[in-house]
Amino acid sequence: MISSSHRSRLITAALAVPAVVAVTLAGGWALFAVVFAVSATGLWELLPLGAEPASRPRTVALAVVGTLLSVPILLGFQDGDSVLVLGVLVAAAWIEKLVFLARVGTMGQSGRAPGFPGVLAPGLLYVPCALGFFLRLTPVETFFVLSAVAVSDTGAYYCGSLLGGPRIWPAVSPKKTWAGSLGGLVLCVAWCLAYGSIWGEARAVTWLGLGVALNVASQCGDFYESALKRVAGVKDSGRILPGHGGVLDRIDGLLPAILVYAWASGAHDLFI
Repeated sequence: MISSSHRSRLITAALAVPAVVAVTLAGGWALFAVVFAVSATGLWELLPLGAEPASRPRTVALAVVGTLLSVPILLGFQDGDSVLVLGVLVAAAWIEKLVFLARVGTMGQSGRAPGFPGVLAPGLLYVPCALGFFLRLTPVETFFVLSAVAVSDTGAYYCGSLLGGPRIWPAVSPKKTWAGSLGGLVLCVAWCLAYGSIWGEARAVTWLGLGVALNVASQCGDFYESALKRVAGVKDSGRILPGHGGVLDRIDGLLPAILVYAWASGAHDLFI
């Protein structure tokens, strides 16, 4: 019998997949709007994970600023303007440095140290700068990256649930097993080989290697977000997606995977 949580996952996926396909094929400003929405939501979920209760107002302010700065970052990716992207990141770093300076200057002799600055710029690098690469891809490339990560997640989920076995890294993610990890790897590599054989122009060994790299990157991203949530003491980054948690819970593996693909596509001619 299918659990209510599993049923929610299936329904959410069934609704999301057609929408993602439609937006990817439409491209242009429709794709930009969706990438921005996902990026902004991811930032709003990410920044509070490392915030103490007393710093919530500051975290909200940073999330607002991060959302606003995401716009020129994504425009830079869309237009191929790397200088604009770099300039926004430098500006974000200095915004936090000036806020830090102001807090140190007003805390008094016995005031509590405000902590070291460095949340906004890394957050922009982590979420919008990664997602911005999708604005540079063709639909065939976008479907390839999205499907590779989805197959990795699905294979890991079902293989881990059915086979069980020893855990990989209980201190970080108590539920992830070696069976799930290897199952996701095998399915991802097989999928990338099949996809590349149909639509790609690279050799089979390239698709095999890329499948391994995308899967490893996806799993690393999953572990990283699990560590963030574990330190923050939360189960999910949000509750916007029934059965899946937050947006960050669904794109944690995608964020490093798109970077791997961007590097690989720059080094090899993968698709016609």
